[in-house]
Amino acid sequence: MTERIAKLTALTLSGQMYATPVATTYDEADRLLSRQHMESKRICEYILNQEPKLTEYSCMTGFFNFDGSVVGDAFRRGGHKATQEAFKLFYLKPIDHLSTMEWQHATADYTKILKKGIRGIIGEIDASLEVHSDPEQTEFLTALRRVANALIAWAHKCSDRALEQSRKIEVEEYRKNLVRLSKALKRVPENAPETFYEAILCIYVCFSADPDSIGTLDRYLYPFYQRDMANGTLTKEAATEYLQELFLMLQAATSITSPHFTRGGESHFCIGGYLPSGEDGFTELSQLIVESMIALPTYIPQVTLRWTKKTSREVFRFMLDCERRDPHKRIAFQNDEKRIKAYTEICHIPFEKAVGYTTVGCNEPAFLGAIIGSNSKINFVHPLETVFHQKSDRIESANSYDEFFDVFKSELFSDLTRAYEYDDFYNKQRAQDINYISSLVFNDCIQNAKSLTQGGGNTAISAPMCLGITNVIDSLCVVMQFVFDEQIFTMRELISALQANWQGYEDMRTVILKKGKFFGNDDETSNYVAQRLYRELYEFLKEKTNLFGYHILIGDLLGYNIHHKWFGEHTKATPDGRFWGDSLKFGLGQSEGRDREGLSALLNSIAKVDPNGIGCGSTVTNITLDEQLIKNDDNFEKTVDLLLTYFQNGGVHFQLTYVSKDDLRQAKCTPEDYKHLRVRVTGFSDYFVKLNEAIQDDIIARTEQR
Repeated sequence: MTERIAKLTALTLSGQMYATPVATTYDEADRLLSRQHMESKRICEYILNQEPKLTEYSCMTGFFNFDGSVVGDAFRRGGHKATQEAFKLFYLKPIDHLSTMEWQHATADYTKILKKGIRGIIGEIDASLEVHSDPEQTEFLTALRRVANALIAWAHKCSDRALEQSRKIEVEEYRKNLVRLSKALKRVPENAPETFYEAILCIYVCFSADPDSIGTLDRYLYPFYQRDMANGTLTKEAATEYLQELFLMLQAATSITSPHFTRGGESHFCIGGYLPSGEDGFTELSQLIVESMIALPTYIPQVTLRWTKKTSREVFRFMLDCERRDPHKRIAFQNDEKRIKAYTEICHIPFEKAVGYTTVGCNEPAFLGAIIGSNSKINFVHPLETVFHQKSDRIESANSYDEFFDVFKSELFSDLTRAYEYDDFYNKQRAQDINYISSLVFNDCIQNAKSLTQGGGNTAISAPMCLGITNVIDSLCVVMQFVFDEQIFTMRELISALQANWQGYEDMRTVILKKGKFFGNDDETSNYVAQRLYRELYEFLKEKTNLFGYHILIGDLLGYNIHHKWFGEHTKATPDGRFWGDSLKFGLGQSEGRDREGLSALLNSIAKVDPNGIGCGSTVTNITLDEQLIKNDDNFEKTVDLLLTYFQNGGVHFQLTYVSKDDLRQAKCTPEDYKHLRVRVTGFSDYFVKLNEAIQDDIIARTEQR
């Protein structure tokens, strides 16, 4: 790390690089204007009233935060009045104990910015104005044009400030940096960048329009990197500095006072993966990006390797080695084979667009220049509760597992239909807001003359998260094994046990927990049950779309909030041994020691469960390893091969934690002694002692694989 980057790092981690919003006063007469004219006019005034964040160590500036006084970016949704009102009513507040509204993530189309610049985007707007005649559409496009010109003017203001700052600097190197920054901002992002430095600067300035994911960074920066390295105008050392400054500024975009400051979900991007040509996209720049990032003692951003069948073992090993050396746990892994299959075959997205996906936030898939179509949470255990506690007469008379499953399936699909209707309702609430600044850098919004909040993009998926999938699989396994296959208990006895919350049926519960064929052991019963469930979900969902026409895939992760606890508190006892009030499980995996056959069996079970890829929505697989499987070099090589085989067999995702249960339990008792203990949570990492107790308990419950 150079001295300049070290200085910027210290400023960033102390919160001093945060771009504090400057309050703006608006003309009350604006209310006489049309809605879109007023909103866009005020956005422009707000942008041009901000002040660039600059220090003598800066090679970049141009980011600003919205304060909620105007319609802001589509990620943080400040100033989106309808969304904020909907959040007050439905955010973290389950409806019918079945569904709750959640946040959305997205990624801007930086390839368009880098190819055309904002001036080229204005050209797109003008072309669209020639096509559309509806007043609402033309007014929207005119508003976009107004905001685009304000961004150009903002960059020029930043240029002037950088030049002013340079005159106060005594260190020649730093003075020259600011002069060069000033010159660059006169060119970009108004025009397409010509150098690697200008490209990164362009990304950073435009990050204000969508301060979320930076997408597929390695592939859209690679042409600039190649060209500059070839012509001798860039060195690897200089490229490292530019990347590190970008990453520092992404960290600085979140206030140090926010609980999200130490969480990587605020900016999540991908490297590698299939290119439109069908080749693997991991390059020397991909490697440099990861090395540059993990050399920083920061938390944001986080990165996922998109693995393909063409990814070499050397690359896979390199990324796992980086992961084990990264104290801040910023690296996860994704399988392109299963995901691309789902996006092309189920969602009917052309291959050349499907390969542009990235994972954003906690692990939600979004396509370049697109939003994740839905992020609501669903209580997937709810239909189990219905059949055992409200409609038990329908299952008591079942003569076979198939008859029982048909009753359960009917309730499951009824619940999912209702939950997806709620999801459409949440989107309708958000669609009352018109977004201007993010829509500039999102695909199809300009061509369709429609805000991204209203379904302006053509390429997106809907992936509500179903919490408790493993609970359901395990419960179905119990019914198949103990009621029908082995006939150890009758259905009436199981119903009675659940309705009594296992009170008086402790022996039955002990037998189930001790001998149950639970998911994750790669046995015939649990594999069959899990695969059948996912096959039924595939058949039910494969042609369904949400109100914007986005195809629906299954998600299963949690995010920052403890929906698994809230849903669980009001969900009665289930056949897997769960008591009324116990938290639901999230992600696709196993915990509480139920995966008795070890890591290989667990990974095999997960890899086999979903051959069609209907579960390639927002999914996460948490794996807790004995530290020696990672730290010991001989064991590490075996772990690399094991995880590589998992992907080759069809696994979709994994992220690793290797902290002992004893340390985790002790951290709950004496958190002051374990302040630096970091873990992977649900698509992001954070300090264990900062997590909600319900999430801490879930992490402790994960089986430690040896």
